Amino acid sequence: MSRSYPESAPDIAALASALADPTRVMICISVLDGRAWTLTELSRALSIPLSSMSEHVSMLVDRGILAERRQGRHRYVQLASNDIAEWLEHTGALAGRSVESAPSLAAKTRDHHLLEARTCYRHIAGRLGVQIFAALSDRQWIDDTVTVTDSGRAGLAEVWGIHLPSSPASARSVARPCLDWTERRTHLGGWLGDELCRVFLDRAWISRRSSSRALALTPTGRDELDWILTAEVTQL
Repeated sequence: MSRSYPESAPDIAALASALADPTRVMICISVLDGRAWTLTELSRALSIPLSSMSEHVSMLVDRGILAERRQGRHRYVQLASNDIAEWLEHTGALAGRSVESAPSLAAKTRDHHLLEARTCYRHIAGRLGVQIFAALSDRQWIDDTVTVTDSGRAGLAEVWGIHLPSSPASARSVARPCLDWTERRTHLGGWLGDELCRVFLDRAWISRRSSSRALALTPTGRDELDWILTAEVTQL
C-alpha cells in the first residue's frame, strides 16, 4: 500500500537507494576524476563482471547520478554534474568511516596517493586541496564567504595568469567551499577550483597518476607552490 503525505518533498530516498550498495559507491568514486569511462574500463578497475557492472551503472543513470553516451560499440559514463561530484565528496566526509581497501601494499600505496592529492571532479582535493584553500585565505585572496577579493583578482592574474570572468556564463559559483572527505576540511570548488587544476596540469606542476584519480606533485610544482605547501591548515 502506498503512503500519502501532507505535502510534497524531494525523493531523497530514491537517490540514496542508488548508493546503498558498496559496489555502486565505488563506481561513483572511480568516476570522480571527471573523465568518461567505458564499462569495460570500470569492470577491470574494480574487478567486477561486465554484466553486473552494466546493471549497477543502469541504476545510477536512472537515478541521475551518472550520465551516459554511446559512441560506436562503447558505452561511456561519467558523473552527471559538478553538483553530484560535490555532493558525493561532502557525503563522504559525513560518513565518518571508510570502506577498507584490500590488505596489500599496492592498495595502501593508492590510498596514500589519494590522501595526498586527487581530483574531485575537476578541482583539486586531498591534502594539497585544503592547503591551496588555506593559502588563498591566508593571502586574503578569498574572504570568509569564499568570495574572491580585489587583491585576489589581482594576485591570481599576476601569479597564475588566471583572469576571473566579469560576469559568470552560468549560475555556477566562481568559488565555493567543498568539504573534503579525507581531510574533513575545506578545499576549493567552483569555477576557480577547476581553473587552478587546469593551470597546474598545463604547467606540469601536478600530473595524473595512472589508473587513478590521484595527482602527483612534480619537482617543479614543489618549487612553484612552496608557499602553498607550507600553509597552516586550520579552517574547518
